[in-house]
Amino acid sequence: MLLKGSKLFFIIEGIITVVLFLGFIFFEYPLIRNFLESYYISNNRLFLLIILHFSLVIINIYYLIRMYSQFKEKVIFPINKITNILQKFSLGNFERTVHYPWSNEVGDLSNAVNLIGKRFRELFEEHSFLKENFYKVINSIDEGILLLYNGTKIFYVNKKASEFLSVSQENVKGKNLLSILRNYELIKEVECSLNSGEIKEVNLNFIRKEGSYKVIIIPVKENQRVLSCILLIKDLTFIKGLEKIKTDLIANISHELKTPITSIKGFTETLLEGAYKNEELALKFLNIIDFEVGRLYRLIIDLLNLAEIEAGKLKIKKEKVSLKDVFEELGFLFKKRFEEKKLKFYYKSSVEEIITDKDKLMQILLNLIDNAVKYTHEGGSVWIEAENKEGEVLIKVCDTGIGIPEEDIPRIFERFYRVDKARTRESGGTGIGLAIVKHLLEALGAEIKVESELNRGSKFIISFKNSSQIINNQ
Repeated sequence: MLLKGSKLFFIIEGIITVVLFLGFIFFEYPLIRNFLESYYISNNRLFLLIILHFSLVIINIYYLIRMYSQFKEKVIFPINKITNILQKFSLGNFERTVHYPWSNEVGDLSNAVNLIGKRFRELFEEHSFLKENFYKVINSIDEGILLLYNGTKIFYVNKKASEFLSVSQENVKGKNLLSILRNYELIKEVECSLNSGEIKEVNLNFIRKEGSYKVIIIPVKENQRVLSCILLIKDLTFIKGLEKIKTDLIANISHELKTPITSIKGFTETLLEGAYKNEELALKFLNIIDFEVGRLYRLIIDLLNLAEIEAGKLKIKKEKVSLKDVFEELGFLFKKRFEEKKLKFYYKSSVEEIITDKDKLMQILLNLIDNAVKYTHEGGSVWIEAENKEGEVLIKVCDTGIGIPEEDIPRIFERFYRVDKARTRESGGTGIGLAIVKHLLEALGAEIKVESELNRGSKFIISFKNSSQIINNQ
């Protein structure tokens, strides 16, 4: 029912309309009016009829005004309010509701609008939650993701893709892929994937910067119809680098093994062919074979140590270590070699003890001093310094040797990297001693850096940064 009392209104309205119609007939047609006046209606009654006629007109106007007022209050105002709320809905504001106390058609409409608003609010909250978490997920993926629509237009790029493409996540939406990534081979494959619905893979050496990349083009389908596609960008630069390191490592190991094995095989064959009969020559060859076997042994041991360290199987046993005892032991171990090359060795330390793994520290210092002895001329000096500087223990292994070229310093801790390959092999070095040093120091929580000048000497500076490891001299 639209309004209460509307039936009564229409009944009264009908009576008024009939009376007005009869009055119209009476007074508009003179013959009928004269007939009624002459035979049926006296003048007084005619006056009463006019009064009644006028009263009914007033009542009609009153009811019309009253009905308009009720219609405005119960229909027009609520509909205007509902219209305003629906406009808010279109802008994404689903918080407002309609409060309508009357149970009529407009009340039913307001209830329906409230239910729609409630459902839209639930859907909007669900959509916002899913959207926020969806973007969080794809932004956390360590591979570039581009979502395309309408052919090759960009809808969204994740954080990693924005880094690969050097673009802003906010400013790229709606732009054509070609304007961002000027690679016609990739664009062609994207268009081919959109047409055929097949997954494509493209290997690139350049996107916005040099490297090795794989782009996987994944079409998005619905009922066998391709709607858009997703681009997945994988940065393979690091993996390719590891593969190259692996290849180089195998090549270097093969080369390092080949040289002594070839030498051993050659001298052994020479001995078997009769050279063993010459005692002096046989002794010389056997010494060479012994030297090469020693090289092979040290190489294998160093490789096993390095493999153990990199596999995380290294066990660290920390204890109080007296640096004075360590330095004196090193002097004793290298005493013969110092004397052979007439090298001066000494140490000085303002730190009494540190907490670390003594065996690993000894291995590190043995490698460094061994190199210092190899590359220092006769009559030179090798020394060790230890000091506490701003909460750090610095242990410096120094020499007055040939030094290291500046351009080679960043690479000396790479396995098999040699500044002077011929001289290193001649001295029996394996080329991985410094790589072991670096890995051992990382396991101990320490760092190493190098200062060197050609023909002036080198300093290998070990830094233990944890102040709890330091015990100073009193």
